[in-house]
Amino acid sequence: MFYDPIRRTAAEIVINGKFLLATLEGMPRVAREVTGAIDTLLATPDYRGVTVTLLAPPGGAERITLQRIAVEEVGRHTGLLWEQLDLPRALRGRYCINFTNTAPVVRRSGCVVVHDAQFRSSPASHGLRSKVLYGMITPYVARHYQRLVTVSHFSREQLVRYAVCDRADIEVVPNGIDHVLTQPVSDAVLTRFGLMPGGYVLTNSSFHAHKNVQTIFDAVAPDADLAGRLVLFGGPDRGTLSERGLRVPDGVRFTGRVDDADLAALMRHAALFLFPSTTEGFGLPPLEAMALGCPTIASHAGAMPEVCADGAMLVPALDAAAWRAAIRRLLADPEARAALSAAGRARAARFRWREAARRYLDLALADLGVVVPMPVADVHIPA
Repeated sequence: MFYDPIRRTAAEIVINGKFLLATLEGMPRVAREVTGAIDTLLATPDYRGVTVTLLAPPGGAERITLQRIAVEEVGRHTGLLWEQLDLPRALRGRYCINFTNTAPVVRRSGCVVVHDAQFRSSPASHGLRSKVLYGMITPYVARHYQRLVTVSHFSREQLVRYAVCDRADIEVVPNGIDHVLTQPVSDAVLTRFGLMPGGYVLTNSSFHAHKNVQTIFDAVAPDADLAGRLVLFGGPDRGTLSERGLRVPDGVRFTGRVDDADLAALMRHAALFLFPSTTEGFGLPPLEAMALGCPTIASHAGAMPEVCADGAMLVPALDAAAWRAAIRRLLADPEARAALSAAGRARAARFRWREAARRYLDLALADLGVVVPMPVADVHIPA
């Protein structure tokens, strides 16, 4: 159930700022973008009288610039200790939105966003600390917090299937993707890595099992030309992946970590973007590539069919031969690439951070009794 808001009085909302000290990817990316969009919405008449405060761990306030949301550093710890010890004391009973799978266990007033159940569905992708953290705290807050939100219908089903919670009232609020459209346009990163526009195929480097990079390696390995076109961005380099037991073909190139502007340029100029994950709760990277006009091939797995829909070519996640055929087909057919690029842009245009922020605010205000619940429609991933 979603709500058509009718304001009745003022309200105070707090955002859990633990994400401020984290690497800007995945859940911290979502938290930062939604927070920024909430900041913008507070200037509109719909949210007159709504006060939002971002509570940050030490050193967090300097990492974000907001106009209407007050940022307050509290406590003396960081990470989990800050969230479980310092944050609860600073909340003073206020409603808190927690964007990154965990929340103070001693509080229940607020919203917790659980993005997926991968700590149970794909345990090989998580270390011991992550398994303990998410295995203990996430199910507890998912079951006990006033409001539970996830980012796709696939994730909603997974949370129940893997016994993270058994609630029937899990709300779905899709992520946005339009942050990639604000990046400065520069081709310097191509020069830095010796790349030509349209001359390479891009994917993400990862040793996490569910990211399934080995299938892409197996797809290009029999074809030296394809292997020579493959470029991986992100953390692990060739040596790290090899140490983890992955078989990396000769000729494959690695950029290492790049900033948002460089990644946008790499996506914008790639002939294709590949996203082979065996599961994702949402999947930001393929939508980022689609938004930038890069023809995208994604796995027919996890939330990708739901999120990417007809904006990407979908292939079986673990079928290297199917990936090889799809890559070859699109590289050989400029018209097919152009059609997929247009479809991807159209699909990605439906996902906006402002809309996600509005949904989070309205759900919070409904919980606080500041809106009259007016059912208008169930929230769906855009069709």
